Amino acid sequence: MSNTIAVISDIHGNSWALEAVINDIHKRGIKKIINLGDSIYGPLDPIGTIDILVDNEVISLLGNEDRIIIEHLHTKTNNRTLEYLRKCLHTIIIEWLKELFFDYNYEDNIYCCHGSPSSCSEYLLEKVYPNSIAIKSSNELEQELTNINQKIILCGHSHMPKLVEINKKIIVNPGSVGLQAYQDDQPFFHKMENFSPHARYSVIMYSNHSFKVNQIAVPYEYKIPALIAIKNGFSDWSRWIESGRA
Repeated sequence: MSNTIAVISDIHGNSWALEAVINDIHKRGIKKIINLGDSIYGPLDPIGTIDILVDNEVISLLGNEDRIIIEHLHTKTNNRTLEYLRKCLHTIIIEWLKELFFDYNYEDNIYCCHGSPSSCSEYLLEKVYPNSIAIKSSNELEQELTNINQKIILCGHSHMPKLVEINKKIIVNPGSVGLQAYQDDQPFFHKMENFSPHARYSVIMYSNHSFKVNQIAVPYEYKIPALIAIKNGFSDWSRWIESGRA
């Protein structure tokens, strides 16, 4: 008998995208949802996002940006997004963030993390070079997963929907619910782009002997969060949300 779960990640405070994804999950009759982290970081709707996650009893993990929020709760920074969030967050949300798991084993079959098993700030699948991004070699991935016994590994962080098989294991990145493009300067400047604004998530059906993965793209009213980002002074976020391009 097979089991089915929905996997979401990297919502980044985009409650409009999250609501569309949750509605799609419910229409499919799926009860269990796992959120791989980076839930509220962004100039959008952190409170509404957490309300949806809590109301739907979503299992949530710690993302690198979630950790950054916790670390700078009482320290003024030059990070405009953090300063926006500091004005929004109240005690209940802060406690919710502090209780997030770093990683999670689901029914002994599935291992979940935000970035990699060793760090929520590192890509598990992707390796960034000065002028390109590539999937890590088989040897590199085997080293990353040395201590992971589960057959299915779920990761987020890169916002890129992917499915990679290595040594009888399957690694799934569901992509991002709320932010389809961004740019970063670590370890080298690079862009992550999905080239469309649709919200992404994965459905995983599995048993002891087989699995099936569906990568889902859900249309939603992306112009609403794009306009909110503009209103809050973040034109780059607006472009990323509306176009899926950085």
